[in-house]
Amino acid sequence: MLGNLKGGYSDLWKAIIRPPRDEYTIEELGPTEFKISGVRVKRTDIDIKNKQGLTLKCSHFEPIKRPCQELPCVIYLHGNSSSRMESLNCLKVLLPQNITLFSFDFAGCGLSDGEYISLGWYEREDVDTIVNHLRSSGTVSTIGLWGRSMGAVTALMHADRDPSIAGLVLDSAFSSLRQLAEDLCKQYTKIPKFVMSAAMAMIKSTISSKAKFDINDLNPLKNHVSKAFIPALFVAAKDDNFISPEHTKALHKEYAGDKNLIMVEGDHNSQRPQFMLDSVGIFFYNTLQVEFLVPQQNSKQKQESGSNIPEFDNYNMNSRKIGNHGDVQHALYQIDDNDEEFEQQMKKALEESLKAPLSKDSKQDQQQTNLNKQFDLLSLDKPEFEQLQKPGINSSDIKDHVDYPNENIDLLDMNQFDGNDFTSNNTNQNNIQDINQQQQNQQAAQQQNQVNKMNSNNNINNANNNDKQNNLAEYFSEY
Repeated sequence: MLGNLKGGYSDLWKAIIRPPRDEYTIEELGPTEFKISGVRVKRTDIDIKNKQGLTLKCSHFEPIKRPCQELPCVIYLHGNSSSRMESLNCLKVLLPQNITLFSFDFAGCGLSDGEYISLGWYEREDVDTIVNHLRSSGTVSTIGLWGRSMGAVTALMHADRDPSIAGLVLDSAFSSLRQLAEDLCKQYTKIPKFVMSAAMAMIKSTISSKAKFDINDLNPLKNHVSKAFIPALFVAAKDDNFISPEHTKALHKEYAGDKNLIMVEGDHNSQRPQFMLDSVGIFFYNTLQVEFLVPQQNSKQKQESGSNIPEFDNYNMNSRKIGNHGDVQHALYQIDDNDEEFEQQMKKALEESLKAPLSKDSKQDQQQTNLNKQFDLLSLDKPEFEQLQKPGINSSDIKDHVDYPNENIDLLDMNQFDGNDFTSNNTNQNNIQDINQQQQNQQAAQQQNQVNKMNSNNNINNANNNDKQNNLAEYFSEY
């Protein structure tokens, strides 16, 4: 089991911050000059350094014959397992309208530098770098963002701090990473919630150590949509079983600016239908104010000769993988919760996560109480768990909640811990050993005390529950 656990856990955190790169050659981007609807287009490949000093590989698609010096531009933001190759599908709806397209590989993706991705956290800084580059180029007027999956999340996380962006297209964004993780675990595993909480704490620690960001901060629904007022077009696929359409619907509902929602057939990686692409073209034509910023041309002015210039249709665009659904699914299948070693690993995670907080003497008693409650549950093996039929306690739910009459209080939410390196053994070891000893001595008494409280009359029971809720709320608010 331990081998499977390590393999599944390793695969899982890598699926989040180190998915497989989209490997391609520069030749696969096609010719540097081509025609779309008779309009000659050139592609300029450039390298730009981001704020971390990493090189971003970029391409700017522009009409060779410009109707004016400054043209509107859409920046395309790809998914977590993809690259700028994904943007080729957008050329037909943008370039014929004299909207240029700027695409690039995020740091950690495609041909760009970088070891890890961050699902929007640092990617928004890449976007900021690109926007500043375009604004200083003297060739770009209005700017829009078109993002898919990770790219859509990145666009949302940038939009609320840059109101100069003219329009957003947001295809298959997640509302929060934690919610997405819970959705996927429900779909592909039978892991109970308390195991999921411990696993998420371990993943949080590993990702914080390696990629230097907190996965709990990736919450566009809570932190960004209510502060963004840029016109936005939301898109979701009806059969997306990686990022459920419910994520997009929740983001759309809470978005503060002008908004619209398009539901399309297909799944997370499906090619988007032509009607959706046409809708995006119309959306950007209006929000980027093409009619007012670009001199109107008749069809003859747009048509350019050049028999040696290949038509855009004449070279192949392979369908790219947008997200790494299969990698996440495989990693979750590797995790087996029906094994004592898995529970011991989770228990160790709880111990290790309390090392730093226990150094604060003023909080030790309160932390010990909550630790004991969690260890009471974690230490139950399956036979004991099935036999634990006490008044007021639902044994089918005990691993997730202690059932209070007024409200279910989640005693096992790993967000209460700071998630410092679970593999470290060099701090406060004596504190942990002391608490473990006290826990063993007090376990039976605490379980009986809990049952007695639940069997007391309603008035006393309610008063006790209120005290417990206040204590837990104060405790969780600290972390």
